[in-house]
Amino acid sequence: MIKIIKKHLLNGIAWSCVSLVANIIILDLTGFSHLSHFLEDFTPNALGFIGVGVGFISTGGIYEIERLRLGLKLLIHIIVGIGTLLIVGFMLGIFSTNNTPMIIMNILINVIILVGVWTGYYLRDKREIEEINERIKEKKLQRKLDTE
Repeated sequence: MIKIIKKHLLNGIAWSCVSLVANIIILDLTGFSHLSHFLEDFTPNALGFIGVGVGFISTGGIYEIERLRLGLKLLIHIIVGIGTLLIVGFMLGIFSTNNTPMIIMNILINVIILVGVWTGYYLRDKREIEEINERIKEKKLQRKLDTE
């Protein structure tokens, strides 16, 4: 279980660092003035991004629990991730209570990112499972041919 937690924790940190750099590059290239907020308080923002990444990705271990249905696992994953995003966003002053459209937009963007990343992992794992099953079938067929 510790190995699974470490794996998801490190993935969360990696994805959040990539996300921070991507946000800064996109904001710089598009000329948004919001970039100054990231650079003025870089360390708190970087730590905030890491916290959000860990919040989103660390709950990935829930997919290891076989008793829960996939929809419930995804719902828990999204709730914990969005909860972390909101907590960190309010703590860093990125969100304010009087700017509801920005909060909703950030939630939607992050849900889309989460579903996109999740879909990528799902498709990768599905392909890997299909390849393993194919190798098992080949080995069974080879054993059958060897015994005849």
